Amino acid sequence: MLDQHPQRLMRWPALVLASLLTLTVASLESGCASGPLGAASSAPLYQQLGGVDNITVFTDKTLDRVSQDPRSRRSFEGIKMPYLKASVSAYICKVADGPCVYEGQDMKKSHADLNLGGSEFELMVTVLREELDAAGVPTAAKNELLRRLAPSKRDIVTH
Repeated sequence: MLDQHPQRLMRWPALVLASLLTLTVASLESGCASGPLGAASSAPLYQQLGGVDNITVFTDKTLDRVSQDPRSRRSFEGIKMPYLKASVSAYICKVADGPCVYEGQDMKKSHADLNLGGSEFELMVTVLREELDAAGVPTAAKNELLRRLAPSKRDIVTH
């Protein structure tokens, strides 16, 4: 099945990234305090996010939830989730200056035929926010990650 839908496999990393953007804006607007790890750190961002293992945890849980949700599961039909999870985790890790290598398509190409709109985007934001909080990611680290991912939104949401 993966070979039948290779373009669909790589489009969810960008949705996750766009969701992170919205999360950052919401966090900044609400004036949230720092998370459990406290004030901003000089450590690399991927370490502030909890390292590669924590990035994998919040990414996997987010994708598990949205792939089963009736409002978004259409986009996961025929996708091999272990491969998608690894790809999204690697992308976020790379953006956060981690040691991971992302080998997927750019966000525009990977989302070109997904026809993603605001409702799926907002669902991803909600789920991602919950999973980042559950993973103990501090607000400052979330905001920095989202700032780095912000430019991807225009390549993801098409209507």
